[in-house]
Amino acid sequence: MRTFLKWGLALLCGDIIWGGTPLAHAQTELPGSLVKVGHYTASTDYLNLSEYYQTTRKTTVTVQYRPTYHAGKTQQRRLTLPQGTTVAGYLTTQKVDTHLQQALLVYSSRLSYALLSRAQPKGYTVDPIADTDATPTVISGAQLTAFKRVPCPKYMVAYSHGDLYAGGIAAALSPAEPTGTSLRITPDGVVELLSYDANTNANLEFYQRPDTQAKITRTNFHDPYRDLYFAHDLRGFNLRRVSRTGTQQYKLTIENLHQPQHILGNPLKGVAGTFDSLYLVSGVPYYTFIGFDGASN
Repeated sequence: MRTFLKWGLALLCGDIIWGGTPLAHAQTELPGSLVKVGHYTASTDYLNLSEYYQTTRKTTVTVQYRPTYHAGKTQQRRLTLPQGTTVAGYLTTQKVDTHLQQALLVYSSRLSYALLSRAQPKGYTVDPIADTDATPTVISGAQLTAFKRVPCPKYMVAYSHGDLYAGGIAAALSPAEPTGTSLRITPDGVVELLSYDANTNANLEFYQRPDTQAKITRTNFHDPYRDLYFAHDLRGFNLRRVSRTGTQQYKLTIENLHQPQHILGNPLKGVAGTFDSLYLVSGVPYYTFIGFDGASN
């Protein structure tokens, strides 16, 4: 599982760490840039560099689901995204006959369970491995007009897919896969708290129904803190009540400790090193994968 969590090139948004000092402005890096992650110089080609898009109208995409506990083939389902849905992805090109056409690859497995479950077949789970260039969630042609480029949402933590795992430095540096709880912040603005399920098929352990989930109604970012607001309390979190009425009654504070952890790779074997960032979520330690220190074979 830990190998899968650090599989592929991740996506980047949020704070920039330069010379070991966090800068609290929006993403400005370009592919091929050099940045400082702690005391290590890294290329943005191997860090989590991402784009975000928002639907301008209700639109339907194809999502792939895998059997959760039993053997079987994957199933593709049509999922309707409401107008205003934010997704993570990137623009690419596809060869059609003898020419290239622009296409948007959408990372569908990062969407909230509340949205994905609308099209999920019984006994199946969204397939995280499908989020590659071979994913069925590819938008092209006239459907591209249903998506517009938007800035990285403030609620997305820096250099992360949005998935954080319980534990501090020891857990971040451990080669063992995480088996506790996972906090997920989705591109469409939902916070989920998930438990590890050891009985699922490979790589689906943290993709089941969340123990807790809620829509983010407001975000305040004042580095190193992100304050997320909700209309109601969330089981499993130590939220602060800030209002008695309205949609912003409870606040969850996520603090970036700006202490990136580096796990050395093995250049002789073509194994890249990895980086994790440490966070406090209402005072509880979490970590998240933020990228590689170089290419691997």
